[in-house]
Amino acid sequence: MSRAKRKISKTYLAALAIILVASLVASAVVGKKFGNDGTNGTPSPSNNASNTVAPGGDVPANSTDNTVPSNAANNTNNTNNSNNSKNTNTQNNTNNTNNTSNTTPVTPVTPSDPSGLTPKQMAAQMQDYTVDPKTGQAKEIKVVDDNWLLLVNRSHALAEDYAPDDLVTVKYAVSGVGKKGETDKLRKVAAEAFEKMVEAAAEQEIELKMRTGYRSYAYQRDRLYNQYVKNYGKEYADTISARPGQSEHQTGLALDVGGKTENFDLSRDFGTTKEGKWVAEHCHEYGFIIRYTDGTKDSPGETTGFISEPWHIRYIGVGPATEIHASGQLLEEYLGVLN
Repeated sequence: MSRAKRKISKTYLAALAIILVASLVASAVVGKKFGNDGTNGTPSPSNNASNTVAPGGDVPANSTDNTVPSNAANNTNNTNNSNNSKNTNTQNNTNNTNNTSNTTPVTPVTPSDPSGLTPKQMAAQMQDYTVDPKTGQAKEIKVVDDNWLLLVNRSHALAEDYAPDDLVTVKYAVSGVGKKGETDKLRKVAAEAFEKMVEAAAEQEIELKMRTGYRSYAYQRDRLYNQYVKNYGKEYADTISARPGQSEHQTGLALDVGGKTENFDLSRDFGTTKEGKWVAEHCHEYGFIIRYTDGTKDSPGETTGFISEPWHIRYIGVGPATEIHASGQLLEEYLGVLN
């Protein structure tokens, strides 16, 4: 081989050696910078934007839980704690751990309606309980609404023309009480609840029927209260019958229930029958309460003013009814309205 050719070969080999060394050096630098964990330099899922604060809120934008970071700014700046083992700054690891442990879970709220108010709070907004000290009466209730906790008693009366427009005929009602169609209705929500209660009782061989449901102002005045006053005198009449406008029956949410044992008649002993005991134990499950429980068979209650009526039940909704059943309170006590 000539001298010139040998010189070219040496030069070529030297160039190849330089290129090989440069490639090795570059590979080492890239491996050190991005790591050799099989990710090809791509950040692992634990290092992505899972702690990014959503616009206008503290909850991570792509988080599926509802925990609220106690320090949103720190969570944004720090990496996820699952990568702390790779973090060379021990102090940062400690801070990241603390940030996670201090997150505050959002307590789920199940409001009674979109406003978030409880039924009791809603009732207080829908009805003015204020009683005039001179007359002993609150403002007359004229508007029919969906306040199932509506308080009607001797100091909170309904207007003469108060009449619900959603009354429906109750399937399980005693026939022949009053004129046809006079007392066999309830407001739709109460009627449906009562029918479910009757059917549940029947599965346990307890037979119930509604004796009377909705009664108008005129019916209460002419067919009941005035007749009791005439027959027994005003003082006694006031312990066994509500005055017109002061009867819960006019709301369409109250009814008198009878059992087969007493031939579906109203009896002071209803509470001791198997039907009466079943009603006392289970009616709250369907949104009803036994309304007048502070009196006895012979003496009127101090709060309600009536002798015991174990047959008189009132629809107020399952939640409040269950609370009253557990506490043994009267509706007045539950609402905090004692005049």
